[in-house]
This record gives sequence, structure tokens and C-alpha cells, in this order.
Amino acid sequence: MWIDLPEGATLALYTDHLIEARGQDIEVGLAAVFAELSRSTGQLEETADRLVENLLLGPPTDDTVFALARVRRSTPRHP
Repeated sequence: MWIDLPEGATLALYTDHLIEARGQDIEVGLAAVFAELSRSTGQLEETADRLVENLLLGPPTDDTVFALARVRRSTPRHP
């Protein structure tokens, strides 16, 4: 499957612990991730720090991994 991502889009890959919490609907966690990503000011490191600060409440009880990547188009090389 191919997904065409627009220039400048942020791709977020994460494990379920970032969006799941006991007693909380998973949709609440997803909405929180989307809200944080929509506030991205350009620097992925700052966005990642804010995600950790705002979404992980308390010490992790499970493995939590996430990665952020910015979509950039390369210009084709001409021989």
C-alpha cells in the first residue's frame, strides 16, 4: 500500500502506550496526539519533547517508543 504524504507533513510512528491508558478510551489518546502534532512549530525535537511532556503522565509502565519524520521531496537529478 502506498500513501502519498504532502510536502512538509509530519509522520508519527508510535507504540500503543503513547495513546493508551487504563480507564481512558483510545480515541482520547489519538486525539491528544493529533492535537500536539497540529501545534508543531517546525522543530521535530521540540514537538517530540512536548509529546512526552503532555502525553506520558507519570513514569511509563510499558515500553513507549515513537519517531517523528518530516516529509521532504528531493529534486530529481539530471544526468
